[in-house]
Amino acid sequence: MSLPTLTPAERVLPTEQQQQRWGSLLGASCALAVAEVAQRTERPVLLVAEDAARADQLEAELRFFAGDTLPVMHFLEWETLAWDTFSPHQDIISERLRVLSELPTLARGVVIASASALIQRLPPTDYVSARSIRLVTGATLDREAFIDRLVNAGYLRVPQVGEHGEIAVRGSLVDVFPMGSLQPVRIDFFDDEIESLRYFSAETQISGEKLPALEILPAREVPLDDAAIKVFRDRYRERFEGQPSKSRVYRDVSDGIAHGGIEYYLPLFFEQTACLLDFVPDNALLFLPDDLDDALRRDWQDIEERYEMCRLDPERPVLSPGETFHAAETVSAQLDARARIRYSTNALDGKAMNLSTRMAPALRIESRYEDAAAALMTFLGATDLRVLFTSDSAGRREQLFELLSGRHLDLERID
Repeated sequence: MSLPTLTPAERVLPTEQQQQRWGSLLGASCALAVAEVAQRTERPVLLVAEDAARADQLEAELRFFAGDTLPVMHFLEWETLAWDTFSPHQDIISERLRVLSELPTLARGVVIASASALIQRLPPTDYVSARSIRLVTGATLDREAFIDRLVNAGYLRVPQVGEHGEIAVRGSLVDVFPMGSLQPVRIDFFDDEIESLRYFSAETQISGEKLPALEILPAREVPLDDAAIKVFRDRYRERFEGQPSKSRVYRDVSDGIAHGGIEYYLPLFFEQTACLLDFVPDNALLFLPDDLDDALRRDWQDIEERYEMCRLDPERPVLSPGETFHAAETVSAQLDARARIRYSTNALDGKAMNLSTRMAPALRIESRYEDAAAALMTFLGATDLRVLFTSDSAGRREQLFELLSGRHLDLERID
């Protein structure tokens, strides 16, 4: 599938509060259409999926179509249920913080998010940048103060670094696995001078590529320094009646401990919270499922049902759905204020643009017949399109290649 030949007027993408509707986006054609639009426009694209599974699928398809020509980022869900008593995996938080740090200045590329990610309350838009630490080789830095600052930013001191959000101190070396980084970094100090910054392997501990500079993001989406703890304590006492010392959440945060599921108490750490759309540049183009409003309402219904299950624990009182999440109606109103394309697998009526896509026919290779690929050959003879075959192993690929060889086809292997 490729975008159909459009008139000059039709090639104009929506701006400001304009909306278009695109239908007949079957199979992987949605990802291909988004990739082609993102490659021909100098503005970022936010692609919203109905749920997390569909977001994962769109990411895989987009990375295939875009290759190395287009930045593709995925703002992951926490993968926890609302008000769970455990926090998301550090790798998930790492990727989320990386996206939040890069999104406000993103000039080109695609960011993928699920519908439920749109209603999550996030820290203010300046949180990540204000609490990040920039290191430069050759710069002077108070080593002990730097270590304390990392600990206050949520990094955990361990004997040996192995996961995101960990720090290890060994003499003049400080190993840290920064959030948002694919590899841990070894900082070699000479007194209070940064002598070198190097990536290293968490498995072998062997140092590798040198870095001229490094940006260390905070370790969590909520702060746990002294000032933030004071704000939390004050707001917690205002919000919940009774004796706060009986609450596990209050006791843990007061001791500087990241209570399991602390993300669902995020509003108590800030005067104001944000949502994902607040981080998205104003000129961004949004691709939204045509039934997104229904998906948001389903998510909100699940949240309300979950709240009824969790709200009666006296040792762990929870914030209401409206305090913990952005209402579906609020998110819908924000979306309507942006340039957007509503997409659907169905053919749409009215002024919608239905793309020229169609599902490929079911083509079984009947190995028990003499001409096992007869149906496939009939299809290939009737189309002038390029066809990509994939297989689950190199052996199956070779078997298919042998089956199609000698049939006057222009075949090419891709390893």
